[in-house]
Amino acid sequence: MRKLFNCFAATAAFLLVSSPMAVVSGGPVPLNSPKIMIPSMPALPQEENILCGDVNEDSFVNVLDIISMVNYIMGGNPSPFNQDAADINDDNGINVLDVIAIVNIIMQVPGLPCGCVAPVNYEGHTYATVQVGGQCWFRENIIAGTMIMSNEGGQMQADNGLTEKYCYNNDVANCDIYGGLYEWNEAMQYTTAEGAQGICPLGWHIPSDEEWKELEGTVDSQYSVGDPIWDEEGSRGFDAGGHLKEAGTVHWNAPNTGATNSSGFTTLPGGERRIFFGDFDDLGMWSYFWTSTEYDATYAWRRHMASNEPLTSRYYYHKNLGFSVRCLKGCWPQPTQANAGPDQPYVPCTCTLAGNTPVYGTGVWHVISGTGGILADTLNPTSNFEGLAGNAYSLTWTISTACESKEDTVVISFMAGVGLPCPGIPTVTYEGQTYNTVQICDQCWLRENLNVGTMIISNTGGQLQLDNEVIEKYCYNNDAANCDVYGGLYEWNEMMQYVTTEGAQGICPVGWHIPTDGQWKILEGTVDSQYPVGDPVWDEMYFRGFDAGGNLKEAGTTHWNSPNTGASNSSGFTALPGGNRKGYNGEFVSLGMLGWFWSSSHLDPSNIWYRHLGYTSDKVYRYAEQIHYGRAVRCLKD
Repeated sequence: MRKLFNCFAATAAFLLVSSPMAVVSGGPVPLNSPKIMIPSMPALPQEENILCGDVNEDSFVNVLDIISMVNYIMGGNPSPFNQDAADINDDNGINVLDVIAIVNIIMQVPGLPCGCVAPVNYEGHTYATVQVGGQCWFRENIIAGTMIMSNEGGQMQADNGLTEKYCYNNDVANCDIYGGLYEWNEAMQYTTAEGAQGICPLGWHIPSDEEWKELEGTVDSQYSVGDPIWDEEGSRGFDAGGHLKEAGTVHWNAPNTGATNSSGFTTLPGGERRIFFGDFDDLGMWSYFWTSTEYDATYAWRRHMASNEPLTSRYYYHKNLGFSVRCLKGCWPQPTQANAGPDQPYVPCTCTLAGNTPVYGTGVWHVISGTGGILADTLNPTSNFEGLAGNAYSLTWTISTACESKEDTVVISFMAGVGLPCPGIPTVTYEGQTYNTVQICDQCWLRENLNVGTMIISNTGGQLQLDNEVIEKYCYNNDAANCDVYGGLYEWNEMMQYVTTEGAQGICPVGWHIPTDGQWKILEGTVDSQYPVGDPVWDEMYFRGFDAGGNLKEAGTTHWNSPNTGASNSSGFTALPGGNRKGYNGEFVSLGMLGWFWSSSHLDPSNIWYRHLGYTSDKVYRYAEQIHYGRAVRCLKD
């Protein structure tokens, strides 16, 4: 027996080098070269993450794999050795039949069964397979389903949970030979998705118009895959039909022009079931095959081959016609190719991801490197993502179906440091005073309260600042030195410069504006350690959040009264307790205790949303109050 296998291996190796030019991985070489001849494998599909025939796992299928197989069969222990890739005829054993099969593959013998794919048992019938280029097809028309009588025209096959077929002339014996005839919707199992599994077994599908073009270009001797001729309608190519048709006239009418079946596809002339009267025609003359590609809501693309020509014909026909179906290997639906979007190299602290929305499959984000990153919604392709300053993260966007998964990776890098100035604008000079800036995620704020305008004395209640084209401010206790430290205090109308538009520039510099209530919510959610942006907690009134106030307040007790609870100023916002001018009596209160800030948003015509921070809390207080109170102002970059 050892001599037999050694002889067989030697013979196989001889066959691989006995042509005028053999192929070494990397290109052809003359036979007198001393190098070992290693033919490249034709384009075969991979099965379950293996390359069929790649026994030694070097990503090639060649004589080295034959040597490994013979070694294994003779009791050796070659390493590496992939048993799944070696079982080429998929009979759950590795023997001389697999050696013969791999020699046939390497020699590119036409009409071979698909490598590592067993014949398919489906609905009581066993289907042989055939490898044509990179495609694995059923060698026979599908026969699945229950025969129904075609005794009238129109659509008779129904979406009733049963697979239904017509048999030519209502004779089940014709189904046994030529396969069933199916309306397009029945073949597709009532989906319009190109590449649907339809009536094919799991792991197989109804081939698309493009997949038929690939088949035609693979077998035609003149026009290769991708040639524009395959996009034409009607009869096309040179001899693809002849290479796909069963040879002879056992089933085909004479002359069966050009029929060689050199591909092994073995097309039979199963005819058609017609629409108007439900009668049958063209048995022995024509074969018709559905694709899974719609032309429009009424028509779908099909192929046909005829007994009197060697070509293939492409056209669109009414979906209620009854045509044959061939199944093509490949799970459906394949997931949409994942696209995680562009890298984001300079992110302040949160970003919006840019994954693509799947047509087929479900997407999910995973953080694969970097610590402390938070995904708001792992299933949302455009989820918010929050990370730590100075850290870089790699995330994958993975789209999966039952068939497989496809993924793409994006790198997100967050700005280093805390409380950094806004990029490109570290300071702003306005009305004789210079303000620092601070970038807090996507927002750029002035780091100090605004101190602009002419001080007026608050000696009575009510609205004292006027629409007189002069910016007017109160200073706490009518002392200008307090404006220099804590900024001015402004009635709402004066701050807005007598407009009511949310987000108005008001008394801010050009390019800046009075923040809205919504923008204050973003700030709070950005700096809070427990409640992110968009959390419903920020829509509540009174004290909210977990520690946003502490992260916004200046630390220590230089300006804040003790205990200044939770103050860390981790955001760099540096909120100060500038107090408040009461509207009803003009008094000043709460210096060192509370910092009050207007928004530009109304609760109603008389009351305006504001924020305050307190020395005994690390929360942020949200409420609405009348417009004639005097509050501090922070400006936000447009």
